[in-house]
Amino acid sequence: MNDLFRNREIRSIVIKLFILQLIFGIVGFIIIDISMDRINSQIVKRDMALIGSILNSDPELEDRIIPYITKEVSQEDIDAGMKILTEYGYHDEMDKDYQPVLKDLKPSIQMAAVVSMMFFIISLILIIMIEYRKVYKKIQEISNVAEKVVEGDFSIYLDEEGEGDFNILNHQFNQMTNRLENSLDTLKQEKTFLKNMISDISHQLKTPLSSLIILNDILIEDTDIDLETQIDFLEKSKRQLDRMEWLIINLLKVARIEAGAIEFKRENILLKDVLDISLKSLNTQLRGQEVSIEGNLESNFYGDMDWTAEALINIIKNAGEHGNGKIEIVLENTPLFSSIIIKDNGDGIDKKHIPYIFERFYKVSSEIKPESIGIGLNLSRVIIESQNGTISVRSKRGEGTEFNITFLKTSSI
Repeated sequence: MNDLFRNREIRSIVIKLFILQLIFGIVGFIIIDISMDRINSQIVKRDMALIGSILNSDPELEDRIIPYITKEVSQEDIDAGMKILTEYGYHDEMDKDYQPVLKDLKPSIQMAAVVSMMFFIISLILIIMIEYRKVYKKIQEISNVAEKVVEGDFSIYLDEEGEGDFNILNHQFNQMTNRLENSLDTLKQEKTFLKNMISDISHQLKTPLSSLIILNDILIEDTDIDLETQIDFLEKSKRQLDRMEWLIINLLKVARIEAGAIEFKRENILLKDVLDISLKSLNTQLRGQEVSIEGNLESNFYGDMDWTAEALINIIKNAGEHGNGKIEIVLENTPLFSSIIIKDNGDGIDKKHIPYIFERFYKVSSEIKPESIGIGLNLSRVIIESQNGTISVRSKRGEGTEFNITFLKTSSI
């Protein structure tokens, strides 16, 4: 019942009906009072006429008759009078239509009752129509807003202040509108992402494909090429094919992660174990380089070992390619987070490049590694951030580059 009366529409109609009922009761009371006054007046007139008629003929009966009008009468006299009047059809069970006192008043009383009832019914209908019009107006407002939302207009906001089911409905409708808008924005972003991804893949594959086509045409058309040149061309073709394979595989990884198609594990793992997997995979690339591991080897976090190792592989590989033979790795552990710092002793990165190094296909320089595509660090960032981690970089020219990866110690994202 309390839930019902929290609606303003219910409260409004109940209050109006209560007021209407109160008015109807007062009007009825007035009608009854007026009718009683008129009946009383008719009875008094009849008594006056009766006394006047009797006393005009027999004045000496005044003392005996007047008390019957002005005072209470005995049951004996009532019974005696009833016996006599019954013979003339006048008794207490007589139809009221034959009662002289009520005969003339009955139509006016009935008319007053009918008018009062009609007033009550018409007022009730008007109240119901007014209140329902308010309800249908709100429904129409929601319907109009829904139509605008369907047409793509999400700027409409329904008032949700106060209590009642309509305010709850407005709140839920606003939430639905926001979710639809967010879903459409997400779809647009996904379409833009897909478009950019296709454009990036097309752009990145254009150069190696062109090289492969040229090399292949030369090998087919020029039959006088010596064996050594043929082998050199085949090795170049292999490098281009390897580059294309690496590009496609890593782009697909980025696409799957950013599309939410990858479900990362949430296991309690040691950073040292992840680091061992990464270094083992880079054993060939890091041959001849000095790699040192320091800090708290018990540093742990909740995440996916294989994907985290993938991220570290790209960062350590980058340090090896841009360093001068030395990589320092420091593991840190606190009650709130664990971190891994990877530092090389290379020439460093200009300040202007630092904000962009994690962007897809961004390359600081083509001099150190011309075949670099610029997707490794982007993949690492996507993997780390998808596990509720952060990655940052600090660097100065001539002092090397330092990557700092931090994972919060929580079992849920």
